[in-house]
Amino acid sequence: MSKYIALKPKLTVAILAAGFVVAAAVTPAHSQILKADTTGPGSVNNAVFIVLAKIWKKHAGVTMQVNQGQTLTRSGIKLGQGRIDIMPFPPVAIPWMRKGVRMYKKNPKVAQAAVKNIRLINTFIGGLYHQVVWADSKIKTHADLKGKRVFTGPPAGGAAITAEAMIRSVSGLNPKKDYTVVRLPWGSGLQAMQDGKLDAFFRPAGLGAATIDQLGAKRRFRLLGVGDKVNSPAWKKFLKSIGRVTATIPAGTYKNQASNSADIITNGFMSQIVVRKDLSNDLVYKLTKTMFDNIKELHAAAAILKPIGLDDPFTAGNVPLHPGALRFYREAGKAIPKRLLGG
Repeated sequence: MSKYIALKPKLTVAILAAGFVVAAAVTPAHSQILKADTTGPGSVNNAVFIVLAKIWKKHAGVTMQVNQGQTLTRSGIKLGQGRIDIMPFPPVAIPWMRKGVRMYKKNPKVAQAAVKNIRLINTFIGGLYHQVVWADSKIKTHADLKGKRVFTGPPAGGAAITAEAMIRSVSGLNPKKDYTVVRLPWGSGLQAMQDGKLDAFFRPAGLGAATIDQLGAKRRFRLLGVGDKVNSPAWKKFLKSIGRVTATIPAGTYKNQASNSADIITNGFMSQIVVRKDLSNDLVYKLTKTMFDNIKELHAAAAILKPIGLDDPFTAGNVPLHPGALRFYREAGKAIPKRLLGG
């Protein structure tokens, strides 16, 4: 994997309404139905599951009921308890579950029990952090966020923790102490930024994301970047958390972005498709094989999905492979990292 990961716009996949059953109007009697949680429209995690739902329905006879707009750290508990079957999940949150810390500290034993029942299919690039301020504001660098109102993500999600750690690594500013942290659901945060109630809006999303275009349609904006801090010890320490990578938003990605003639260096992050441990081996094998057998169809749906492939399906994966997925990779001749065995 390259030092800086640059992905090309744009996300073109159609996004379906929350909770919609991604299936034909009439489901064959032999079709299997899986329950899935994913994030809201505009995210790579969302696009992956909307497109895969169509592919799995078409080629494998598997229907997914996709519940969108979910906080994945909460959904991880649901998966581990068997209340859903499949979901995208950030690798960075797995250690928090195992230790029962951060958003899991109130019920650590519940999280620790749940994570034991989560198994891997594959990993993929989940997107990049867009750090948005208005073009006419005086905020030019992260240091200028001091004393400002900064939206970092939903109250119980890992995105806010990552955004606040990123700000600290680049500027030395601490949340609550040096700037006002605003945590709201994604939609409410976007609306608050549009209404002028925020000074900065941090949003993990795919390149060319509709969410960022939506902001730009109202008012010109600037994207903050890591800049020369990319080689600093603090940034390198930030990247030690599993699943984080240095990534690039290419110049000209957004029409209403001020000073869009230069690349923006930011934080990219990995995600992973995970299933409950007791999902049948044959079914998970079929899901994995169908995905990779039809990878061109996946790539054609949205440019942001093109990095998904067999070249490197394990980067940052930190739960054991499901035996069904393991069978597929062995048949495909892939070397399996030892850390992913023992599922």
